[in-house]
Amino acid sequence: MLRLKKHDYDLIVIGSGAGGSVGAHYAARIGKKVAIFEKGVIGGECPNFACVPTKALLQSGEILETIKNAQAFGINVKNLSVDFEQIHKRKNLVVSRTGAAHGKEVFEKNGIHVVPHKATFVSPYEIESIGIRFSSRKFIIASGSSVFIPKIIGLQESEYITFKEASDLKKPPESLFIIGGGPVACEFAQIFSIFGTKVTIATRSTILSNEDKEVIELVQALFENRKITVLNGVTVDRVEKVNGKKIVSYVYGGKHESTEVKEILVATGKTPNLDLGLEKAKVRINHSGILVNKYLQTTSSNIFAAGDVVGPYLFTHSGEYQSYIASHNAFSRNKISVDYKAIPRCVFITPEVASIGLSETQAKEKGIKIKKGLAAISILGRANTSEEFDGFVKVITDKKGVIIGASIVAPRGGEMIHELALAINLRVKAETLARMIHAYPTFSEGIKIACSNLE
Repeated sequence: MLRLKKHDYDLIVIGSGAGGSVGAHYAARIGKKVAIFEKGVIGGECPNFACVPTKALLQSGEILETIKNAQAFGINVKNLSVDFEQIHKRKNLVVSRTGAAHGKEVFEKNGIHVVPHKATFVSPYEIESIGIRFSSRKFIIASGSSVFIPKIIGLQESEYITFKEASDLKKPPESLFIIGGGPVACEFAQIFSIFGTKVTIATRSTILSNEDKEVIELVQALFENRKITVLNGVTVDRVEKVNGKKIVSYVYGGKHESTEVKEILVATGKTPNLDLGLEKAKVRINHSGILVNKYLQTTSSNIFAAGDVVGPYLFTHSGEYQSYIASHNAFSRNKISVDYKAIPRCVFITPEVASIGLSETQAKEKGIKIKKGLAAISILGRANTSEEFDGFVKVITDKKGVIIGASIVAPRGGEMIHELALAINLRVKAETLARMIHAYPTFSEGIKIACSNLE
């Protein structure tokens, strides 16, 4: 086995997704010699299989629903038809425009050596790939995560799809049973229901279980209005494939039930990718992933980690944030500690769900005495003009009125949440936002009103 000269690089990054790419580019910009190892597709999951393609499909669905409702605005549309093949082509175009397809060229243009193969640690300072050892002063592990597949009798034999296959289907299935109730499950439930699929979504607890109860209740009601069957508190125990159909058996409300569907989508969360020889690098792990300190440093002082392999949030934006911090801390004496108090959480259904900071339940579990303010979207002038009345803004503060959390269900809620993100970062009181002038008519006025209604 060929052994290269020690310290071939200043930094080796394992993984080219959000958790790795930002750190690699930062290190290259400050003059470090950098290599990035990627066994999968350059750019990781988000631009290729997850965030971007699903949002493209959701946008097509939103356009379809807008056209269907056009008569309410005095516009008559005749001969409406859906060309799902063209929707699929547009989705691929959107993915191509992210630049992920040219990711290798972008890395190399910035002086980053790309090795499109798996890397495995052989020591804290060396990895092995394609039969060659490479050494580095520092490492960032950003190997990402994979879909967690529950142990359900007959699931493997009956076959199923994950978000990767779901975003690449050439036509919507006649019927779909979704196992899981998180953001991925909810977004695909909406996508396929819009295009005519009979959708059932089943989860062990509730849909969007990490969010405030008002969010959960409203989203469930909106889904049921879409004819999506929502089954909370379900345990799926068996799947069988019979004559091209799949029979899903489950326990619901203490009773054994079953349903026949064409396709099953597994969206039960993610598990970190840890098959990297971490024991040889003296990097410790637990059930959640790689153990790191507040500087994203692992139990080996020269090795850092970022993104899904670390958590606690499995978002592209949190991975990018961690990637920069890990790279900065690898080469700077002035360390930056992570701060997760204002990480936005978004679900891009209609209307959008966006949350930040602590939920009411989380605040109470921490023993924080809270105040809260609510504002219904339906009272806003913008809701009146756009015929979009579903939703609300909820703001949570501590007893002094400092904003510590918020939830929004509203059109473009993912954009609105950043006003509250800034407020939480700067420890702003709700009364400050209540006094601040908000443009009329906008959905953001809901934030002002919610802050005014604090009690």
